[in-house]
Amino acid sequence: MKKRILALGATGKDDLEVLTVDSNPKLSPDVVHDLNRMPWPFEDNQFDSIICHHVLEHLMNFGPAMSELYRICRGEGEIYIELPHHSSYHASSPDHKMRFNYFSFDRYLDTGKKNLWITVDEKFRLIERKVTFHKSFRRVFLHKIFNRYPLSYERFWTYIFPAEHLVLRIQPIK
Repeated sequence: MKKRILALGATGKDDLEVLTVDSNPKLSPDVVHDLNRMPWPFEDNQFDSIICHHVLEHLMNFGPAMSELYRICRGEGEIYIELPHHSSYHASSPDHKMRFNYFSFDRYLDTGKKNLWITVDEKFRLIERKVTFHKSFRRVFLHKIFNRYPLSYERFWTYIFPAEHLVLRIQPIK
């Protein structure tokens, strides 16, 4: 039986339903592969679900990784992405090659609005997008306000009230 769920990094290695891929063999992934090397060793439309939990920020090039996610995820599938928000202290790790904000994925999203970014062939439907905050900020409901008005948050408030993570759930449009 082929596994239909892929976890980039060793995140799901204890789950028998999940195929894991990581460049570090010491983490005992199912597949040892450097995700900076394209193409990834998977068939087109192979996975129903892909989990990218704190992985994309470690890659050298974002565009090819998004193309590979599009290629290997089924049209009805879902991709879960969680990574440090650029204002988080986690984002400053020397292992991180990129930083992300609320709008970093807009180039790839089919929002129905005119996109000012250079267009790409691989488009995704946005299911959910949010910035998350430390629990002390959640007590005063800042996360609800800032996720409702993300442009204002990113432009004026991000360094006063730093976020923890950016979370997205997307689906390839095929």
